[in-house]
Amino acid sequence: MRPSLPSVIVGNPAALAAHLAAHHMPGQRSKTAIARLRLERRRLNAPLPTTRPLPERAHDRLWTSAIREIRRRGGETEIESNYGTADLEITDRKNRMVLMHAEGWRRYGKQPARRAQLSYLWGPDDAGSGPWAVRVPGTVTTVADALEWLTPADVKKALEKGLRVRRQGDVYAVETTPAHDGRGVELLPESHEWRPATRYLVHRPEDGRRHLPVRLPWPVRFVQQSAYGMGRTSARAAAD
Repeated sequence: MRPSLPSVIVGNPAALAAHLAAHHMPGQRSKTAIARLRLERRRLNAPLPTTRPLPERAHDRLWTSAIREIRRRGGETEIESNYGTADLEITDRKNRMVLMHAEGWRRYGKQPARRAQLSYLWGPDDAGSGPWAVRVPGTVTTVADALEWLTPADVKKALEKGLRVRRQGDVYAVETTPAHDGRGVELLPESHEWRPATRYLVHRPEDGRRHLPVRLPWPVRFVQQSAYGMGRTSARAAAD
């Protein structure tokens, strides 16, 4: 009986071919055939691409949508300096709204670098038809605090009384008495139009977007909100 040979691990295709031939082993192959076989096996046994978890992919889609709208409105999306770049990140989510925030260091002229912060509130309008983003104080990191700062005092009082309130861009429609129905319509921005005959508030922003109209079947008065202007300014501006 032919004695068995000890197990030998040969990693090099050329050495493996020589080893098979030297011991008259069946299935001996050339160096090229062995290399080709190994490549084919490696291809067939290649690991499947890793699928990112659904929450992670949803988070990235949300982040991308918010960044796109902030940039479209002229807002900064990062704080850049010699110390590095701080990008906006999602710090809070609530009721389909997102708070975007960044902190970094920024140099102003010849002055030493100082701490800088950016915050934006992003989400759909009440008609659910389009994105909406406004700049709020950089110290704000939650949706609740952003809404608290952003909401006009008249609107807060109405909500405390349990009155119905609807928002379309930077305009709030607040429930009122029939005697005051339509009050404040003369102060509406040009992009908003109140149609009392059909009870629709129509919104056509200057950039050409078209938001769905908001139907208001009860008596309403109108209140406009304001926020920080986009860019490096502390001035108030329309939040349409």
